[in-house]
Amino acid sequence: MRVCLLARSSRRSAAPTLTYFAAGLALPVQAVLIPYQTLASSVSQFMVDWVTGWWDDRISLVVVDLAMSLPFTVFVLTGYLRSLPAELEEAAALDGAGPVRTFWTVMVPVARPGMTTVTVLNAIGLWNEFLLVSVMVHDPAKFTLPAALNQLSSTLQYTSDWGGLFAGVTVLVAPMVALFFWCGRRIMDGMTLGATK
Repeated sequence: MRVCLLARSSRRSAAPTLTYFAAGLALPVQAVLIPYQTLASSVSQFMVDWVTGWWDDRISLVVVDLAMSLPFTVFVLTGYLRSLPAELEEAAALDGAGPVRTFWTVMVPVARPGMTTVTVLNAIGLWNEFLLVSVMVHDPAKFTLPAALNQLSSTLQYTSDWGGLFAGVTVLVAPMVALFFWCGRRIMDGMTLGATK
C-alpha cells in the first residue's frame, strides 16, 4: 500500500524517495557484503547474549535478502502503478470507497501483472542466492541449494560423484524453469505495461 501511495502521490517528497530506492538498485551486494556480515554477527551475538539465548543465521539472511530485493520491488511497482489511470481511483471514491478499500478492491486486482512480475523475479533471485549464504550462514547443514552444491563440487576434487552433482543442479534449475514457463507471459505483460503510460 505504501508503494501505491508513493506512486500516486503528488507530494514533493515522493520523487526523492523513489530516487533513493532507485539508487539501491545501483548498489551491488558485493559492496555491502562486509557491513552486512558485521551487522549480522552483531545482531546474532546480541540476540544470543541478551534476548532469546539462540539465533539462527538464516533469520539474518532473510532480513538482508528482503532489504536487497526491496529497491527492485518498489521501482517496478511504482512504475507500474503510475501507468494505471487515475479514473479508477476517482470511480471508487464516487462509489464511496475509502483509500484502503480502493487499494484492496481496485488497485491490487488491476496491478496483478506487475505484482506477478516482481514476485517471480524476486523468487528466482532468492532461490539462486549463493554469495550471502556462503558468507552469512556458518553451518553447512543450513546452506541453500546453490551453496550446498558449491560445497559438493569442491569435495569432488578427489572423488567422482558427478551424478549427485548433476541431480542437484537439476533440482536447482527445474523449479525456476517451470515457474518461468508458467508465469513467463505474465512477467512480460507486467514489464511492458508498466513501461508506458
